[in-house]
Amino acid sequence: MSLWNQLTKILPEVLPPTPEEAINGTALLSLVKDRLIGDYAENTIRVHFSRMARDSSSPIARVDNGHGYYLRAESPEVANRSGLIEGSEPQRSEDAASRGLEAQQEERFRAFLSRFVERDGLLAMPINHARARRAAAGINKWKFPDLVLVDWDVDIIDEGDPNRLDPNLMKVKESLGEPLFHLSSVEVKVSLDASGFREAFFQCVSNSKWAHSAILAVAMPVSDKTLLEELRRLGTSYDVTIVSYSISAGQFDQLPSAGKIMDMTEREFDELAEVARPDTIVTGRPRDTLDWEYVKDLRVRSPDFVELFEWLSFCRKRERLYTFKTFKKLTELENGLSG
Repeated sequence: MSLWNQLTKILPEVLPPTPEEAINGTALLSLVKDRLIGDYAENTIRVHFSRMARDSSSPIARVDNGHGYYLRAESPEVANRSGLIEGSEPQRSEDAASRGLEAQQEERFRAFLSRFVERDGLLAMPINHARARRAAAGINKWKFPDLVLVDWDVDIIDEGDPNRLDPNLMKVKESLGEPLFHLSSVEVKVSLDASGFREAFFQCVSNSKWAHSAILAVAMPVSDKTLLEELRRLGTSYDVTIVSYSISAGQFDQLPSAGKIMDMTEREFDELAEVARPDTIVTGRPRDTLDWEYVKDLRVRSPDFVELFEWLSFCRKRERLYTFKTFKKLTELENGLSG
């Protein structure tokens, strides 16, 4: 099989779904070279990336400004995949352009939700499924959430500074064996309908087994009474919180890209956030503790879960709350200075 044909099959499994998550040629090379049959020079593979990106029928696209690559939305390979990325849900039969659009829509909503929950004092970390360690088919399916929300115990937050953690109260909590924070596993969906809601729900159940709470977050309104009743029944049975943010289709279409949402100032996002009207369909009961055996497995399979607990430890040691984005910037700066 030619290198072009091999890459056509491999690239849809490793490329990120949106331009905002585009990866450079070096990172992409590391993901594909061990899967190729044949002895190809690295430069030959890189040249193929570039050439294929100029072919509208190939699965790879290049960002408009820069050298990053991502999954081409209109690629015919997209519709034929069993899952968009390792660990994601199997795809129903639908045209490629529709699936590519859905992926981009979910990224926009995930970015919106990440910023929206900050207004309630929560912190969010996105989970990149594509970073998960490759495993046998099916092992990682429905294993990783889209977001992790962190809710630090209000009792340990300084009343005079909402970003400061009181060291004395933290020590007391820890000595009593009480948790300092609550972790929620979040599955994001743009919309739910009668044909796909069970798949979305049980995907949420599956990837939240490790966490204190499971949340299924839906961007658009859920108005069908029968569907609402089914969601309430399932949510109550499996202790899953289901929230619709009631963003109309027209309003959703006007949302900026995920990258622009994440870069907005607080004032800019406050204006954008007015489109959401959260409606809690059902509230699930939280678990008292994390499933540490499951967490251990997630840490082995995904570098994101290693970073999650590094971030929590960073905040604990610094006695201060930092967004995940700020944590990444600070650690990269400190590592650069120490190097």
